[in-house]
Amino acid sequence: MIPAHFGSQGESLYGVHHRPDRLASGPMGVVLCPPAFHEAVNSHRALRQLADQFARAGVHALRFDYGGTGDSAGEAGRFRIGNCVRDVLAASEELRSARGLAQVGLVGLRLGASVAALAAAECPELPFLVLWEPITDGSPYLQELRQMQRAWVDFEAQERPAARRLAGEHEVLGYPLPPELGADLEALALLPGVRIAARTLLIDEGAGARTEELGRALERVGSRVEHRRGDHGRVWTRELAGEQAPVPRALLAEIVEWASRGGAP
Repeated sequence: MIPAHFGSQGESLYGVHHRPDRLASGPMGVVLCPPAFHEAVNSHRALRQLADQFARAGVHALRFDYGGTGDSAGEAGRFRIGNCVRDVLAASEELRSARGLAQVGLVGLRLGASVAALAAAECPELPFLVLWEPITDGSPYLQELRQMQRAWVDFEAQERPAARRLAGEHEVLGYPLPPELGADLEALALLPGVRIAARTLLIDEGAGARTEELGRALERVGSRVEHRRGDHGRVWTRELAGEQAPVPRALLAEIVEWASRGGAP
């Protein structure tokens, strides 16, 4: 693994490049687009394992933090949907130019899948796109976040009554959720009207309600869509007092095999 800083000088992004020991036929890369808030923390191990599996398969993989999050530069208020799309494009260009790759695909989880789909519309000849439980409608997702915040405050208040007073109005589980970002999420509707990838893998774990509709929309605009359905552990979740979310190694292997397959059926 090689740490990398890229993007604009004033707002550099931090990433980790997983470089393969051997290259697959036709050097290829993939950018992993993480989810947001607590889901990014919960899924960190799984996405790292996914990057490792890509590297073992001969595919360059780049994990990164959006601007204003993690180890990337920028204030928390920079974390907006439009900025995240630009960050994905910057990560793709970094991997493509730094490693001389002709093809770079995208894998996104949850809100990261939504961002990947939006970025894909601006990526010419995207070889593949993996949308893992994408947020297709931001309004119910925003409601879910706010409901989780209320549940967390109730949970904390059992031992620490001051939690109700100290909890901020614009946060979710300790992460900032400013009104501008809330408006972005409220307006998010992921039903593409243009082809965004030659091949798309949709992974549906039953958390969303419109994955089937999204698949049909992608097929209408010319993408070859495959589905994987089932509860694989929902790596972005964990109980309030529970252990870290699991790593579904079999699913990760499926993702890598599918993405590495190229144009084969």
